[in-house]
Amino acid sequence: MKTPICTFDAKTSILCTKCETKLRLGQLTHADVDGAIKIAKLAEGSQDVDNFTMLGAYKVDDDFILTLRSSDINILRTHPSVLRKFEEEFQSKVWFVEGQATDRKFIENIIFPSKLLANHTIWLPDGSKLTKVTLAASNMPEVQSKIERIKRIVKQIKNIELVVEFESEK
Repeated sequence: MKTPICTFDAKTSILCTKCETKLRLGQLTHADVDGAIKIAKLAEGSQDVDNFTMLGAYKVDDDFILTLRSSDINILRTHPSVLRKFEEEFQSKVWFVEGQATDRKFIENIIFPSKLLANHTIWLPDGSKLTKVTLAASNMPEVQSKIERIKRIVKQIKNIELVVEFESEK
């Protein structure tokens, strides 16, 4: 298991002076520390989680967003029981995104399991921009209830204003 803080720190929930300094200097966030500690607890009971690499974490309102390797995200998507353990440990909705993801890939990760059909940038006369995404209507009820949360997460982490539409697949 790899996390933004030392493995020993994650397992003991106590930061060493090196990690404490990184936190004070802003190289780490409190979400990075909290996420690493919780993943360390989950790793004790799961070989899959023990092989994860957590690159970072964000907290938006009550939601946790974890940045992991794409192979780790694939494990979570194929093992719903591991996903449930994450939400139990974090006591909130946990979203998973790939590290170094493009804006489009980030949005695809956040809206999963819905399918992204189109992604367009709209430039406004004042110089600002919107990103219009079209999602498959097949998951509309499931995703629609989360749209405002998704918009807040994407705005806070990537500074992208989202406009969301639904369309039936052709």
